[in-house]
Amino acid sequence: MTTFRGTVKDGQLVFPAEVAEQLGLHEGDAVDVQQAALTPAQSGGGENPFLAWIGVLPLFEEGMDAVRFTRELRDPDDEAS
Repeated sequence: MTTFRGTVKDGQLVFPAEVAEQLGLHEGDAVDVQQAALTPAQSGGGENPFLAWIGVLPLFEEGMDAVRFTRELRDPDDEAS
């Protein structure tokens, strides 16, 4: 089985020009896709991009919770926090 890679852009499946040419597709052609044949490609090597942010913010002070911390980050002069 041959694998062709395309991307979803503006809600449409788009293949690179060379892939469309190999498949004999022209602009506006309809393509039937069997669901079992679709496999999402891993981008970025499968590494979690949020791991780089661990440790960027300081640890909570005693008695601080996530809600209060976020409010103080947004408006440090707010006395309600």
